[in-house]
Amino acid sequence: MMFRLALLAAAALSTLAPALRAQEPAAQAEQARAVAAERVARNYHERVASQIAASGQARDLALAAVLRRIAIDGPDGPAAGDADVRAWRAAAAAQAGDDVLANALLMMGAEGDADPVVRQAAQRWARAEPDNIGPRLFLEDGVESMLADARAFSRFDLHMYDQVRWIQSRLVAHPPTANERAAMFADGEVPVAEYAAINGMAMWAAVAIPFLPDLAEACDGAALRATASRRADCDYLARVLVGASDSSLGRMLGIDLLTRMASNASERAEAQALRRRMDWQMLEWGRISAAQPREGAPQFVRLLADPQIRTEHDLVERILAEAGVPLDPPAGWQPPRS
Repeated sequence: MMFRLALLAAAALSTLAPALRAQEPAAQAEQARAVAAERVARNYHERVASQIAASGQARDLALAAVLRRIAIDGPDGPAAGDADVRAWRAAAAAQAGDDVLANALLMMGAEGDADPVVRQAAQRWARAEPDNIGPRLFLEDGVESMLADARAFSRFDLHMYDQVRWIQSRLVAHPPTANERAAMFADGEVPVAEYAAINGMAMWAAVAIPFLPDLAEACDGAALRATASRRADCDYLARVLVGASDSSLGRMLGIDLLTRMASNASERAEAQALRRRMDWQMLEWGRISAAQPREGAPQFVRLLADPQIRTEHDLVERILAEAGVPLDPPAGWQPPRS
């Protein structure tokens, strides 16, 4: 977004002086302002983390741990060893039970691939939503067990907008002060609800889903002959991903799987048509947003408040409809290639 989220590395503070000496005055002033904004944002996240954690609720504790990590991560990597971060994540995990959002929020801030908090949260989430591919991809045996149970799944739902809406609500309840806003926002005053929503999206986007490449490899080449049902299982999962994902991430993975598995002209044409339609919609979304104030952030916040917008696909379709853009590309259209 045109305004800064100020989630940059703390290393900038220690390297600022020599960088400033090498720059023109205007560039020096801009970098000094950016570093000051970063410092203020870090202080805000650290302060708010403690305030949110004070409720003692599972979702709050999980979010507080993420906010504190944002505040104190340094040049040597994530602040995984911080006592408050660990205590809050442990307390959130102990209370999460079958609360899908609490368990999904614990996916943020994982302490490495074998983080037991993430593994146990994913197990609880999978038990609460046995038809959902999402939590299975955070489990060490996720791909093989998912393929073995392929027909049990009907969606790939990471609860992206559910999480972003909830994070937004908590940050709106603990907004930056007027002085903090003045320091953080380079483009003038930004509504708190807007800042909170974009902050929530930035946090969600940082979640790594570790076994997506494994699923792609399991449905490609010689791996498709691993079992008699492997190709059919992969095809089934691919179509669930294309048709029942709450994020573009899932749809893209599904299209990629169909492309990898295509063995004749008809299957290749189907995958290419799906890819072309998605490329058109994503590029048009980007074009429409770029022409709006703050790159479409006000529109995003307005649509986020609409309960009918449940998935990213819903959002994109609404944005294109409001702009009078068709969902399908014109005949002969091809995406630009670099």
